[in-house]
Amino acid sequence: MNAENLLILVSVTLLLSYISSLIYTKTKIPDLILLMGFGIIVGPVLHLIDVELFIELAPLMSILALSIILFEAGINLDLVTLFEYMGKSLVLSATSIISSIVLVGYVVNFILPSEFTLLQAMLLGAMIGGTSTVSVFGILSGLGKTIPNLTTTRVLLTMESIVSDPFCIIASITIIRMVMLPSVSIWDSLKEIYIIFILSSILGIAMGLFWARVLNRLRGRPFTYMITLAFLLPTYIISEEFVGAGGGALTALAFGLAISNYKYIMDRLGVPSRIMIDKQKLREFHEEITFFIKSFFFVYIGLVVTLSLKTTFIGLGITLILMAMRYILVDVLNLFINFTLEEKVLSQFVYASGLPAFVMSQLPLIFDPTGQFFVNASIYPDLCMPIVLGTVIYSAIVAPIGVRQALARNIKSKLADKSEVTAS
Repeated sequence: MNAENLLILVSVTLLLSYISSLIYTKTKIPDLILLMGFGIIVGPVLHLIDVELFIELAPLMSILALSIILFEAGINLDLVTLFEYMGKSLVLSATSIISSIVLVGYVVNFILPSEFTLLQAMLLGAMIGGTSTVSVFGILSGLGKTIPNLTTTRVLLTMESIVSDPFCIIASITIIRMVMLPSVSIWDSLKEIYIIFILSSILGIAMGLFWARVLNRLRGRPFTYMITLAFLLPTYIISEEFVGAGGGALTALAFGLAISNYKYIMDRLGVPSRIMIDKQKLREFHEEITFFIKSFFFVYIGLVVTLSLKTTFIGLGITLILMAMRYILVDVLNLFINFTLEEKVLSQFVYASGLPAFVMSQLPLIFDPTGQFFVNASIYPDLCMPIVLGTVIYSAIVAPIGVRQALARNIKSKLADKSEVTAS
């Protein structure tokens, strides 16, 4: 691919991403659909772009996407809100991911035994078991215009999407290691997950508190966000190398969390601080970088996927299974957790994957580039594409109808009960 074609691809991608965001505000058609569609057209359909270069860039794209996505989650997360809704969010996220791993694992292994062992099929369930912060936030923003009382539900589902990212990433990497190292037991893996979780969180918080002090000294100077990014990426790599696979994602999350909540953390530690950080400026710059990375990653996925009726049909079938699983799961959890009506209904219908699933779908190719352990590692992004599109379209189009009907039925039921009481 020559330089001119690459520059044209960059320009068209950024322009299309901006136009897609405008279209979304009017039609609620998610921007990832148009971006991936563009990638599919210029890659697998018309072959205007040599995809080999992009396949070689998979490790770089994944590291950039993971570190920036989770750093964004950290700087936009308030610790007080985190503690208030962490219980419900953790239970909802953990049970959804575990259910997805088990259910998708057995179904996909049964349907495609030649392509997946049970463990490899469970890896697909781990990739798609979580929700996407970008997708969920956008869907809830649209629902909020027509459905009242979404404040607590917005926090609950946004928190679920934030905590699901590191869970899915670590679960995916753990299953990959179990595939590549059969001698590793499940208990050893769980123990390692716990150790990685603790150490990477400590590293991220320590680095974040240190960098907050640096930002305070540099307050008012230009380019502070760019040097923050220059500090974040090596921190991610250090965590991956010395803490363990999957540690970088959690470190990036904790790094952003510590910067954004520096005063709260120091007050809780009994160390008063006058450090001031321009969080608004930090978030604004990060939104620009996220826009850039997100745009290219969705187009990249469109470029490298292999289109086939088989994977599309199976992916959409898995989507229906996931939606049914989520609906039943929330009903069961409601017996033990005190969900509000709005929290219960929206949790049942809003279950959208997104960029994190695509990032994780690249992991088998990264960990096993020679294909020694995974017979067909490229099938993961091929299946993830219809699954992500299916969950997003379902949550954006079907969910509003289902939510309004469920809430209306509840109101009618309450009015009927009230009239019966009055009559008696």
